[in-house]
Amino acid sequence: MVGVHICHEALKAGFRVRGTVRSAEKGLAVAKLLQSTDFEFVVVEDMAAGDAFAEEMKGATAAIHTASNHEFPGRLDDVRAPLLRGSMNILEAALANPTVKRVVFTSTAGTGVQPGPGVMFHTDLDTWNRKAFGLVRTLPVQRLAELGFEWKTEVYRVAKLEVERAVWDFAQGNKLPFTVNFVCPGQNFGHAMGSVGVSGTQVLMLLDGKIPLVPSFYMIDVVDDARIHVAAALDTTVTDERIFACNEPFTWHRVAQIIQKLLPDAELAPTDPSEPSDISTIDNRLGAYLLAKWWHQPGYKGLEQTKQTSKVRIWKSTEVQSIKYNYH
Repeated sequence: MVGVHICHEALKAGFRVRGTVRSAEKGLAVAKLLQSTDFEFVVVEDMAAGDAFAEEMKGATAAIHTASNHEFPGRLDDVRAPLLRGSMNILEAALANPTVKRVVFTSTAGTGVQPGPGVMFHTDLDTWNRKAFGLVRTLPVQRLAELGFEWKTEVYRVAKLEVERAVWDFAQGNKLPFTVNFVCPGQNFGHAMGSVGVSGTQVLMLLDGKIPLVPSFYMIDVVDDARIHVAAALDTTVTDERIFACNEPFTWHRVAQIIQKLLPDAELAPTDPSEPSDISTIDNRLGAYLLAKWWHQPGYKGLEQTKQTSKVRIWKSTEVQSIKYNYH
């Protein structure tokens, strides 16, 4: 979901954008959404293939790499290997094209922080999620089944962590002629362009009587996330940074309350009012600064404001409807 928003924000800022998609069908769908003569797309079926981005990077001044695997397979290398190869392909393509001056990668706040509702701790730019790393590396095979989806999300966090560290190692071990930055967002909520994304699907679960398995964690408005990516590619004062793009924690009970207020007749999953919230703190100052500097925002949009401009498709039984809604 965030990739289309990044294209949209860059186009609105006056830039020409070349996007990569996995199929021509997806590219045409994105082009229809963006409606801009300054947007073009190229098909990269496999970002892990050799020289995947060699031609596509030609003439670019900056690259933003958001592609990831959100199918959450349970084996670490099934996630890590294509992510790592794709990231290395981006770096190699940037090295081969001297016009490229800045490269931005999308990571996840989960590389630095482990969701732990009710537990107080602080995450800063030097924090790495050692808990997830240790769990994935040492958990006995017989316990995988009992963890279920939680295990798959741990694998995803560790894969992103290892890819991020590998990119930093590459950057530090080579005299790169361009700057590298990482944006590490929390869970994206907000206006859907095209796909509702992973978080949008989880909201739909509530409307289908199910409680998402994701625990309380930090959220970010998807437009804020996109703008921070664009700023990280433009702002020459931002160099070799990890940007934790997170605003405030959410709980599914709070989300359900907001939806119920807007859709009084909706039959939502029963949520627990005592559901513990994430009470940790995180150094998210740089993201807020960039939003203020480049978009004159007072900072991040909160959960309530995010949902005031949201649109979501609601599927219930065989009925399909589009609803504008506010999140409180």
